[in-house]
Amino acid sequence: MKIDEFLDYLIAQKGFSPHSLKAYSSDLKQFEKYLSESYDIYKDSDISYEIIRSFLVWLNQNNISHRTINRKIASLRAYFHFLIKMNYIENNPMIKISCFKVKKRTPVFVQREEILKIIENLNQDDIFSLNEALVFEMLYATGIRRSELTNLKEEDIDFEKKEVRVFGKRRKERIIPLHVDLIDKLKSFIEQKNSMNIRAEKLFISKKGEDIRAEEVYVIVKKILAFAQVEKRSPHVLRHCFATHLLDEGADIMNIKELLGHSNLNTTQIYTHNTIEKLKKAYKLSHPRSE
Repeated sequence: MKIDEFLDYLIAQKGFSPHSLKAYSSDLKQFEKYLSESYDIYKDSDISYEIIRSFLVWLNQNNISHRTINRKIASLRAYFHFLIKMNYIENNPMIKISCFKVKKRTPVFVQREEILKIIENLNQDDIFSLNEALVFEMLYATGIRRSELTNLKEEDIDFEKKEVRVFGKRRKERIIPLHVDLIDKLKSFIEQKNSMNIRAEKLFISKKGEDIRAEEVYVIVKKILAFAQVEKRSPHVLRHCFATHLLDEGADIMNIKELLGHSNLNTTQIYTHNTIEKLKKAYKLSHPRSE
């Protein structure tokens, strides 16, 4: 299989992030291993619909979730599309392959009052505690992804216009407004970094004064969300909070879609579920014929 060539193509032509590349590589190498061990096949042209189908059945029998299998299907589709495009194969064995049905997950979020209280009580006594507080608040205030936050640089902040430039999936650029209080905190943080001669390339830093890593962002958020009444504690929860709170306050879903950097409105519409449930509760409590 031409996995390395395919990954190079994704970098050069599609601008995929390291996180996405890692997922594609893992899925395809697992499939490559299955081919060699189960069928003794090494050439792309020998891969058929039946073989791919047997791979999916094998995954299912090994209790791999349907959501994860669907991700692997997406990886295989992209790979065989690449092979067709490069004229390595003539027929695409993925054409008849369909995804598994999965139940849509309701986004986990923290109530607005609760998250504002958490932010208000965050320790900001030194540059490293301020760094952690800003990581948390930036994720909530902008709804950006963890990978987008770790790639932010000082020059991405426009203090005059009070906005941040974010590069999302496939380096797609979007602009997100920042509120005044967050702008002031960011100014103070950058001034402290410069006074301490911290020369990290990215905006946010580790406890060693180096560029912050994705794993460190996860640890920071998990620690802070321990004060919230929520089971799941991850950076993505703050993205859910951002979208849900905007929707609750009457923001247009198309505007939320643009702020989140979604390419498809269907992805954004998962947040309407929480709002509908909220309306149902209000109806049940208020309407005389609700019972």
